[in-house]
Amino acid sequence: MSGKIKIIIIILVVLLITLGIGAIAYIASKKATTGGPNVDPPPPTQEQINNANNAPKMGRFDLGEFTANTRDEELHYIRLQIEIGYVGQLENELEERKAELRDRVNNHLMKLNAQRAKEDYVDHFMHKDLERELNNVLGRSTSESRIIQVVIPTFLIN
Repeated sequence: MSGKIKIIIIILVVLLITLGIGAIAYIASKKATTGGPNVDPPPPTQEQINNANNAPKMGRFDLGEFTANTRDEELHYIRLQIEIGYVGQLENELEERKAELRDRVNNHLMKLNAQRAKEDYVDHFMHKDLERELNNVLGRSTSESRIIQVVIPTFLIN
């Protein structure tokens, strides 16, 4: 064997050793960052189980589908469906005041332009704004019975 071939073989062996050490170091660091073996959480205590059973149950109320024009110069409209999550005994009051709640939602939607409505929907600002508006209509912003969640399963801007 000539001297050039020996040097090339030595360089290749050194490269392979370096790559092997790098791979081992990479795998070891990955295992260290993931926390090692998976450990199951301890089972819940009796007190935690009792507190979970005593938590208020969330009711759901379908407010229906809405279509409202936007404030844009061009003709755009927002179409969405709203469901309300509430705690307490609000079902009868929600049914009685459904028209008033729908009016408040329509007024809120008509104040938005198309771009703002998209951003608010994506960032969940629309959900929180509608929750606050509906609680103001009911006068239940701090009481036990109140709306705690607004769900928008369908959202469309044309």
